[in-house]
Amino acid sequence: MRFFMSELTPARGPRGKFNGWLHRLFDSEMFTTGDILRMFYPLMLDQFAIHLIMTLSTSLVSSVGQEALAAVSMVNTLSYVVTAVMFALSAGGGVIIAQAKGSGDEDRLHKAIATTAMISSAVMLVLSITLTALAGPIIELLYPHAEPLLKEYAVHYMRLNMLTLWPFSIFHVIFTAFRSVGDSKSSLILTLYINISHLLLSLLFINVLGMGVTGSGLSLIVARVIGAIVAMVWLFGPMGKLHMKPRAFLKLDKKMARPILRLSIPFCAEQMLFEGGMVVVQGYLSTWGDTPEMSTMALAAHAVASSLVSLYQATGYCITQMTSTVCGQCIGAEKIDLCKRYNQSIIKGGNLIYLITVLVLFPLTPLLMKLYNPNPDALGMIYVMLMVGVFPMPLIWCKSFVTSTTMCAAGDVKFATYVSFVVMLIGRMALGYVLTITLNLGPVGIFIGMLVEWLLRIPAVEWRYRSGKWLNFLKQEKAAG
Repeated sequence: MRFFMSELTPARGPRGKFNGWLHRLFDSEMFTTGDILRMFYPLMLDQFAIHLIMTLSTSLVSSVGQEALAAVSMVNTLSYVVTAVMFALSAGGGVIIAQAKGSGDEDRLHKAIATTAMISSAVMLVLSITLTALAGPIIELLYPHAEPLLKEYAVHYMRLNMLTLWPFSIFHVIFTAFRSVGDSKSSLILTLYINISHLLLSLLFINVLGMGVTGSGLSLIVARVIGAIVAMVWLFGPMGKLHMKPRAFLKLDKKMARPILRLSIPFCAEQMLFEGGMVVVQGYLSTWGDTPEMSTMALAAHAVASSLVSLYQATGYCITQMTSTVCGQCIGAEKIDLCKRYNQSIIKGGNLIYLITVLVLFPLTPLLMKLYNPNPDALGMIYVMLMVGVFPMPLIWCKSFVTSTTMCAAGDVKFATYVSFVVMLIGRMALGYVLTITLNLGPVGIFIGMLVEWLLRIPAVEWRYRSGKWLNFLKQEKAAG
């Protein structure tokens, strides 16, 4: 780490050339390379902690049986549709928070955090109560052909999962606030609290006490309550950089709510369409094969491959979160040219980081696979899914997602929503169905459809970026005062 954090000190050989390349990419009047790396390291640790612990937690569930693994995977996909609302509100609020930080307006910063938290927690409380009550009918509607035991597990786990939405919304808004102001250290600490708690509680409830799917749900409830409590202590205490007062959360600022909702609604539509598409994908995957047992095996294999791919995607999430923070602050300071420069710099740096990630993680696949104890008949398709999903990442992932994140940081979220919906419709849903069901490729077809999505995003996003229309939201906000 000392090597990467070094300042502009001349050095000979490859090390000196690499340092020079980093400084040319990231030094500016707003940030030094050291500033960028101080944001990057905690974000990287944060995302790998999240995804590694998710992987380990999934592997603990797999010890109960492939029906339990498939059920938890199905419900988690449904949960992602619901939490898309929360993530969208946090993302919309995060844009305003980053811009307020960049402009140096502390009062606006605190109002943005409080308003986002109040809206998000109220919405998620209503959703939590409603979906807990309707768990049975929802599972039956979406997965009518699934095995009875699979549906029984899914209904039970869904009820427990939905109870976690309200405390998780509180945690996530505070987590996003710290990340948006560049306090990656605090966001990392909060992540470690909630995810290590989840892992240890899963180990206790599932493996030690033998509580199966119930243990998986209870561990999530307790961990998210712990996360919410720690996040509030961090927000109101002296540990983080925000130092807010509880009274800021007693009154909703309607003027602040408007831009947050204006940004959040397209974010929400994009995320819900994407996650809803994944529910559709699992729905048609549950019909693949000649027997219900084959479809259960396919769902479990898809869950294992998706869990492993998420380790690689931790790099991508880190890169896009840093893009949102850095470019959002540049936009808040009205430095659009600098924002554009950082967009290109992060793509170049991100490609290298992704290449390193693949070279380090892929050789560990056989070891990681043992954590899941997968069905031997599914091993071949799991490896093919991994190769399709992982090998192209260093070449196309950053081009597909970094520029769109920059545009969203400027408030251009509607276009991202349209693009995400269209490419998902073409790739994962239409082409995925043809490959999975019609051509009988099984879950491998879903991963090929996902790859096509990434490829289709690139020309659409590049066209929008070069047109300059992604800056229209800023012009409208400035005109409105």
